[in-house]
Amino acid sequence: MRKLIPALSVALVLSLSFNLEAEPLGSKLGFYLEMPAGFADIGTGDGSTRFAFSDPNGVMEFDVLSYGKGRFSGVRELAEKSLGILKSEPEISYYEYQGRRAALAALGFPLDQAGMLGFAVFIEGFASEPDYALLAYAPEEMFEGYADFILSCLDSFSVDAAALRAPGPISQFTLPWPPAHDAQRSVAIPGGAKASLSWSEAELRQEADTCMREYKVLSAYADEPELGYDAWIRFFRIMYRESAARLDRLVLEASKSLPPDDPTEQARRVLAWVQAWSFERDPQGTDFVPSLTAALEGRGDCDARAVAAAIVLERLGIDAILMVSSEYSHALLGVDVPGGGSRFTFKGKEYLVGETTAKVGLGMIAADQADFSKWLGVPLGR
Repeated sequence: MRKLIPALSVALVLSLSFNLEAEPLGSKLGFYLEMPAGFADIGTGDGSTRFAFSDPNGVMEFDVLSYGKGRFSGVRELAEKSLGILKSEPEISYYEYQGRRAALAALGFPLDQAGMLGFAVFIEGFASEPDYALLAYAPEEMFEGYADFILSCLDSFSVDAAALRAPGPISQFTLPWPPAHDAQRSVAIPGGAKASLSWSEAELRQEADTCMREYKVLSAYADEPELGYDAWIRFFRIMYRESAARLDRLVLEASKSLPPDDPTEQARRVLAWVQAWSFERDPQGTDFVPSLTAALEGRGDCDARAVAAAIVLERLGIDAILMVSSEYSHALLGVDVPGGGSRFTFKGKEYLVGETTAKVGLGMIAADQADFSKWLGVPLGR
């Protein structure tokens, strides 16, 4: 079944028609969505158990359907009956997503005298949860151009708040979660020490594959400045989600030597850790090194370092954000800890700035980049 997921380039150029707040969409049922910029509710669902979204061109559709417990005997019946209603061939593979039984299926069905292609994810909820069917599809003749958007939408689903910092349903299908580790590596960790961490090449490849797919989605907004900011936010948030839990092993080791009751000193040491990395961009052209790769290999540019540092600080219980500026072509870390220095105001908080590519102290920023009106804040987690 894994052969169904194509490595297709996005040929889509979105036309601007409406905007969508770059925040995860939550529901009363407990799930979350991180929709691509410009996607919006098209009003054909009931807003309670049925949700339907479309891209600005009105071509691709993404549906989320929930079912009360007891309607289906399990994920197999849910998938088979759903595909039967659509008259889609039952090409299904079963796996686990966030400890729940799940299935991925190819979609091919008629709709309004047109052929539709796409993918579907089916999730069997725990005892107190509904079951879910996630359907993303486009007209057959436009499928190739929308394939990355289709997979990205499905992967943006989080079954609950805990899943917001774990790989999405497509990622967990491609590489089972948690992943098996077959090697050990000595890695520099915050605080200046080294630790032996388990890892696998497969996990780094998964991270890189998600990054490439999301970069293609982001690239579709190159000529849409009014959607570009939301698209950039979503890219960083999806990459945060792909990598956040993958750094838990490193954070656990680092926490053993970091001062437990001094968040400012923890932030200083995490900042110094990423400042020591070699400056390198992704050689495949995405211009972003995913966080697990960056941490294990000690490399990355400004935004890669800031995202990785924010992930570590968040796990340590410290509020941290990414700061980006198109004017300065740069990224910084923002940290909500006590201390003196320059602070960036975002959503009612004053974040102490952290320069990740120069070896300067927390709270210091170059004078020629200190106009905070030219910086934007990016919250990565909830």
